[in-house]
Amino acid sequence: MSSQPRQASADAALLATLERSFTRLAGSDGVIDVKELKAALGLRTEYLARRVMATIDHNRDGVLTKDEFVDEIRKLIGGTDREKLHFAFRLYDHDGDGSISFEEMHRMVAMSLAEADVVERPTQRADRLTRSLFRVADKNRDGSLSFDELEAAVRKHPALLQQMTRSEAMWIAPNEELLAWLEGGAARPRRAAWAPESGWAPVVVFVLWLLCNVGILAFGLLRGREADHSVNPLMQLGRALGKCINFNGALLLVPVMRRLLTKVRATFLGRVLPIDDAVRAHRIVGHTLVGLGIAHAAALIASYTMGHPQSSVQHFVLLTERGLTGVLLIVVIVVMWFFALSFVRRSSRFELFYFTHLLYLAWFGLAIAHSPSFLLWGGVPLLGFMVERVLRLTRRAKESEVTEARALRSGVTRLEVRPPAGFSYGPGDYAFLRIPAIAKHEWHPFTISSAPESGRLTFHIRSLGNWTAALRRRVEEDELRGVKAPLTAFVDGPYGSPSAHIFESRFAVFIGAGIGVTPFASVLESLILRANGDRPPRLEKAHFFWLNKDQYSFEWFAALLSDLEKSDRRALLDIHLCMTAGRTGATSLALELAREAMHADGRSDLITGLRTRTHMGHPDWERMLGDIHRLHAPATVDVYFCGPPGLATKIRAVCTRLGMPFREEQF
Repeated sequence: MSSQPRQASADAALLATLERSFTRLAGSDGVIDVKELKAALGLRTEYLARRVMATIDHNRDGVLTKDEFVDEIRKLIGGTDREKLHFAFRLYDHDGDGSISFEEMHRMVAMSLAEADVVERPTQRADRLTRSLFRVADKNRDGSLSFDELEAAVRKHPALLQQMTRSEAMWIAPNEELLAWLEGGAARPRRAAWAPESGWAPVVVFVLWLLCNVGILAFGLLRGREADHSVNPLMQLGRALGKCINFNGALLLVPVMRRLLTKVRATFLGRVLPIDDAVRAHRIVGHTLVGLGIAHAAALIASYTMGHPQSSVQHFVLLTERGLTGVLLIVVIVVMWFFALSFVRRSSRFELFYFTHLLYLAWFGLAIAHSPSFLLWGGVPLLGFMVERVLRLTRRAKESEVTEARALRSGVTRLEVRPPAGFSYGPGDYAFLRIPAIAKHEWHPFTISSAPESGRLTFHIRSLGNWTAALRRRVEEDELRGVKAPLTAFVDGPYGSPSAHIFESRFAVFIGAGIGVTPFASVLESLILRANGDRPPRLEKAHFFWLNKDQYSFEWFAALLSDLEKSDRRALLDIHLCMTAGRTGATSLALELAREAMHADGRSDLITGLRTRTHMGHPDWERMLGDIHRLHAPATVDVYFCGPPGLATKIRAVCTRLGMPFREEQF
């Protein structure tokens, strides 16, 4: 597409987006007032909203019309750099005298800190931040900043201008695809549109599984017709579906044989088979079994109804062994399926998922009673699963002890557990914990956050369900009383995770969101210890991203990150910390410039106290991963992720376009 038609198309799309946004924000009166603008920008301070209003309200009537809104926001998104900076300058020039005084800048910095909910450090209060900014930006030392001086300061940090544009545009007119199109002059490297996002192995396995199901169904239909032509077609369909149920019922156990998968992961098969997708495969087979079970029952009942009275049908369904076990099978698997849905598992009622999933024992018993031929399909997987269970029970019987427990900020509890005898784990592995004082029979999986070389066994546990909340209350109560009550613990594991592949990579990107950082905490500590020891890793460069909503969550691993900064003698690691609740728009431009000035002076970061500077707002993954991809080209850069599914989908799509292998930690 030539540049002129492309630009015309972009302008039309931008205009349509802005008009829709105005209609959404303005309400019934057809204008946007200060209150509506404050809500649109997500601001806490009304004064800041009034400053934005004064900057874009041409006729000074205190409200925005559609023309004013479209004109100013259009410049902010698609205008020149000077137009964008003029917007910020007018925002900061409270009295409109053509310069920004120290007092005006100080007020904006202080409000930006409050907006981001950042606790000021004694050495980095708003006044000191403002003085640092004036020291580098006020070239003529007259105590105020002209537009040219502000522009010169921003030109040294071009990313700030891009962040400002994206932030304000996304608050006011959320259309990220359009914004990326407007920003993207050069074409980004893209994979073929048909290339799978997670590589070919999951696709090949899925297609084979699908073909097996189709083949079994077709074979069952043909075999049934050859055996007896007089049998009702619905009866033939029901029986053929029953064979598919046998096949999928046998497969259901394989993805949850954790010990087997951990051993396979350590062999060459771990690089070929899609073991990282085992949990997803288990869910797909589970969904399929529910559908097959309902279809199987419906076909048989419909077939029986054709030649028998209603009373006979009821007798067949409820009073015969095959009919009753069939009904119970459907009830059991539907209950298991419903309480395994993500909205239950990720809620505060995780225990509902845990206990209803124990009904698998009833389901397999009923399946054998309903159709003894199920053993021909599922006998080997059932035997393997039973062996796993016996081995797991013997390992679980070893008692351990919680040696240290601390309640950290943002609802995270840190546990240090004495490793059981013979417990040997790898970086990024996970284990199941049972603490009888919290719940006698419940086991919960958590990633090990310590490095195996450290000799410790540490877990960082986020309060989400009843069990984790009860654990946190227990720890908080002990801390308040100043006593350390002993806690007996049992550990089942360790089990491997996608993080095990990290040590096979030459270049890697680690992305942890919130408590999803735990596997990478273990991996990073292990990497540095190996690099500084006698076992240097194959990994040549690691780029670590940690995203948190607030300032306090960075405290979970602040000491570890500080140690990594000091001990990374080979410059193996690049750290990128992102506070996603922080603003990066025009309203916080001064704060960002001040933080850059403090960082240039060698001061610790305002947010974390580390040498690494924390980025405010959400990362531009297309740009940041693209830069890393180009830095190491033509070598492969592997991306490892642990965090919420929505963010995983977004980053996976970017990795697909860039041709970067993507691995996701799942539970």
